[in-house]
Amino acid sequence: MDLPEWMATRLAIETRAGELVPYRPKPAQAKLDALLSAQATRGLPGRLIVLKARRLGVSTWTQGMFYSLAHLQPRRHGYTVAHREDSSEYLLEMAHGFDRHLPDAERLPKARSNPGEIIWAPPHDSRLEMHTAGRINVGSEASLARGREIHYLHASEVAFWDSAASTLRAILQAVSGDPGTIVIIESTANGAAGEYYERWRAAVEEMRSKGKRSRGYWPVFLSWLTAAEYALSLHQGEDLGNLTEEEERLRGLGATPEQLNWRRQKVANDFNGDEDRFRQEYPATPDEAFVTSGRPAIPASIIRRHEKLQCPPRRTVALDVDPVLKVRDVLPDSPRAWHVWREPQEHHDYIVFGDVAEGSLSDASDPRSEPDFCAGVVLDRRELAIVATLRARIDPDLFGEELLAAARWYNAAWASPESNAAGVATVLTFVRRNYQHLYQRQRAPENIAAGEDAPLWGWKTTGGNRDLMIDSYLALCRPDPPGDIWDGKLAVYDPRIVAEERTFVWRGSKRQHQAGAHDDLLFACFGAVQLHQACPRQFAMSAMPHQPIGVAGLDFDRDYDDEDRPQDWRTG
Repeated sequence: MDLPEWMATRLAIETRAGELVPYRPKPAQAKLDALLSAQATRGLPGRLIVLKARRLGVSTWTQGMFYSLAHLQPRRHGYTVAHREDSSEYLLEMAHGFDRHLPDAERLPKARSNPGEIIWAPPHDSRLEMHTAGRINVGSEASLARGREIHYLHASEVAFWDSAASTLRAILQAVSGDPGTIVIIESTANGAAGEYYERWRAAVEEMRSKGKRSRGYWPVFLSWLTAAEYALSLHQGEDLGNLTEEEERLRGLGATPEQLNWRRQKVANDFNGDEDRFRQEYPATPDEAFVTSGRPAIPASIIRRHEKLQCPPRRTVALDVDPVLKVRDVLPDSPRAWHVWREPQEHHDYIVFGDVAEGSLSDASDPRSEPDFCAGVVLDRRELAIVATLRARIDPDLFGEELLAAARWYNAAWASPESNAAGVATVLTFVRRNYQHLYQRQRAPENIAAGEDAPLWGWKTTGGNRDLMIDSYLALCRPDPPGDIWDGKLAVYDPRIVAEERTFVWRGSKRQHQAGAHDDLLFACFGAVQLHQACPRQFAMSAMPHQPIGVAGLDFDRDYDDEDRPQDWRTG
């Protein structure tokens, strides 16, 4: 008798209605059984990483399998780690329930049975343990490996673990790579960043390149469309009528009329018409799961639009600044490559903004995580589009040279680095070059009255304007009602910006990048929008005669006389 058959003939589960019924695998559970069987047939250890919609029975299947394996074989160790204490207790209670409802003649004596473990008496000596991720001591990553070997590991809701990377490293050392061992890493999504997301993405890439020859984790996505119970019958003679664009997309993914009917009722009744909230709980694709999960700070409608617009740059260039501006093509991964979607156009005016790296880590809890980048963007003010970007790890003064070169190239654009902390050195590059269109902040009236007249060079992000920057960006990107009209909305082409939008979330009461992700290009966009709204237009919307700066001809060492300098736009 194989394991799925033994589970179906021995195990009983409690339904949501409180009824005790025999375990019968659901489609999602049967799919997981088949994948483990395929790995075993190839002589591989069982290794699955599962991305799921809610309530598809993954935890029930995993706990039932681990209980069955530990019950049927002596000296086997099953180990489950959940993200919260109440979740870990709930998962082990499943195993206790399987044991209580097993036929009396087949139950084995226990040495110990409590809310945290089940230990069978000698000579069987198998055991099941339950732990909470936050309570595992990972100060020494070898501590778990020195203990009893783990044969079956269930890592539940890993996307929600604190210190997921170090906790997983510690636990996985205790699992050998022998055939017969099983590791199930599963979770609903919690944003497109973090340890779970990175492991999922790596598994997908390996499966894409090697197929079922992969000896690593096989990725499994379980959509809400795999659940038979997520369907609602239509009344006799009833039809769905005209399908929305989203419903047509789901039908293309295999949704039945009954599933679409269930979804309509669910969205209307449980989510008050909010389709994005439905997608958070019931994703139909992996990308949808990651984009809409967590507490996203960028609306999914904006991200979906920018995903449609994203494309490779038309050119990747280096800007040489001495003695004159020169533009030369370089490889996309060159250290200081500007990614260019549109070159400067006649009669277009531009904004150049730079977010200066301060040495912050992408994950403050992990000293091995990546530091932040210097990020620059060019905003076409006429077409409302981010048309060039730079992301590099570069010294602040050299970053200033890059931004200055971009500003010169893009028709003498209004420009500013962020002048916080390290950004002062970046701003001074513009000042020393006597750049005419360096943004200057307005001074508070009380300071003007006090006679303070030193210039306030560059944009400065503060606790008072940070939310304004984010909200202004969203307002410029958000579609107009009715019917999601995108005309006149900011276009974004760089996939790196879109990736940062996906991982820009609410963390407590603050909007920022998820641990392990970045938001440098995104904040450069936020700053560019502020300059766009604050600085005067250099060209009217009607065409004006103008010769754009080309690849050469601008001498950076020239001293500009006062008569060359335009009047200060704030003073007139």
